[in-house]
Amino acid sequence: MKIAVFIKSTTFSGSYGGLETQNKLLCEGLVSRGHKVTVFTPRIIKEKEQAVENGVKYIFVECKTAQYSSVTVSKKDSWVAKSYEVFRDMHGEEKFELILGQSSGAVGVTRNKEEFGLPIVSISHGTKIGELHTKLKSDPSVKGLLKSFLDLPHVFKNFFTVQREFVHGSGVVVAVSNSVKKALVEETFVEESKVRVINNGIKPLKTEPVEGDRGIAGKFRLLYVGQLIRSKGIGKLAEIIAGEDMKDFTLDIVGAGELQEELGVISGKSEGRIILRGKLDYTEVLRMYNPARFDAFVFPTSRIEGFPMVLVESMFGQLPIVAFNLGGVSDAITDGETGYLVNPGKFYVFKSKLNELKNSPETARKMGANALNKAMERFTLDKMLDSYEEIFKEIRA
Repeated sequence: MKIAVFIKSTTFSGSYGGLETQNKLLCEGLVSRGHKVTVFTPRIIKEKEQAVENGVKYIFVECKTAQYSSVTVSKKDSWVAKSYEVFRDMHGEEKFELILGQSSGAVGVTRNKEEFGLPIVSISHGTKIGELHTKLKSDPSVKGLLKSFLDLPHVFKNFFTVQREFVHGSGVVVAVSNSVKKALVEETFVEESKVRVINNGIKPLKTEPVEGDRGIAGKFRLLYVGQLIRSKGIGKLAEIIAGEDMKDFTLDIVGAGELQEELGVISGKSEGRIILRGKLDYTEVLRMYNPARFDAFVFPTSRIEGFPMVLVESMFGQLPIVAFNLGGVSDAITDGETGYLVNPGKFYVFKSKLNELKNSPETARKMGANALNKAMERFTLDKMLDSYEEIFKEIRA
């Protein structure tokens, strides 16, 4: 099947997260099953108009993008207009059979769907109200609240137009978690039957023996992977781990972001127990998920996230997880079986759960084994691909 994928950011971008990683895994997985996949995305690298990576063809569309592109970029130069034009010209030769949009990425084509007569599937990783909630939580200062207030025209424009347009314009909408499905139904009034839940999946990890870098002997070793921004909660957690009463813990932090310098100061006061690893290549990140290197994974975010890829990755790494119960986190973690779900913002409870795991190594090991079993049962790349292919067959019938 010839599939056209529309996404506003890919792993070719300088900074990317779970959405871009999921798109890469999905597209390359579909290619491995015999599909022909072409990804349309804004042009970031000026010298490149297209590229091929692991069998996936990328078309870099020349367009203007901005933080508030829906209200600051002229319509004729926007991603919506330019993605439609480039696809229209290419479709005349390629004859695509299905359109797959990541979030609102395919809205330009969706607006002209009668012209093409192709089935459209869109994938939702979150909602506009969830994004607004995250912005408010990211910086509760007067300056931060003022910035969020200034963002409101952009948020409401997308809430009342773009979000509803891509949801109602698609034949099927895939929600990456039950939380996202519930929010979509509430915010767009779409029929529940039109929204299908498919959790993100990855290839099972191969746990490699660890010869060195096992951390400080006798310590309970924690791992964090993600952006170093305030809304991720890593700053507050690092302060807790650096405390005198948490000397039995170490914390390795993988990622980059605006809190780098602040975390460096906290690390300097931790007597070597908090280590900043920086931003690592994805292959290197996957090697970090290893029970020979770490005892638990931490996810202290205050953001509403659709279905965080790092949770699946850590589960395949046999690590129990302690996380705040927000967004799609509960799709991954079964409280008391594969880790602990903590009420959002309750860092004192988060801290107590870490101590519970430290004081009961057998519980931690059992939860890690349960996490791996659940991941193998529900979150493999093959299971994700099977689910998408079922929808593709259904919508084309």
